Amino acid sequence: MRNHTIGLHLSSPIVTEGVKMVLRGMSGVTLTDKQPADLTIVDTFTVGSAPHDRTTILLTATLIPDTADISHLTTISIYEPAETIREKIRQLLQPNPTDSSSRGDDLTPREKEVILGIVKGLANKEIAAEMNVSVNTIMTHRRNIAAKLQIHSPAGLTIFAIATGLIKIDDVKL
Repeated sequence: MRNHTIGLHLSSPIVTEGVKMVLRGMSGVTLTDKQPADLTIVDTFTVGSAPHDRTTILLTATLIPDTADISHLTTISIYEPAETIREKIRQLLQPNPTDSSSRGDDLTPREKEVILGIVKGLANKEIAAEMNVSVNTIMTHRRNIAAKLQIHSPAGLTIFAIATGLIKIDDVKL
């Protein structure tokens, strides 16, 4: 899993320290006060100086009514439990499923080899022979690939391999 940076742009030093304490329990996260960061947490006083997109979280000191129109920002409240805040951040740090450039960053070289074998139309036994491993190892790699990519078919893996440049479309037999 890649390390993510979270920028804190909060107007209150006390609130900043509280947010740091909540986030210290998260693995794979580094806090920074520099830009750019993978995710930025702002409050109502600093929100104007931050981008208003998927990478910005608005920290509020009040409960926001369900009728408020702030759909362009993810919000967290200082009244939410720490685990709820961490879960919202984890969800935002997950790769966007439509962004194929970041999908598969955590695949091992062997898993990529297995994907190439699948794209070539090879059976598990043939892939195992090519890689000089057991069929059980190939099946484990396939399970790991499916879990990491949420792709469960050879056709889906073929599209993924082409979209990410793992294989050229000319290399795929039609």
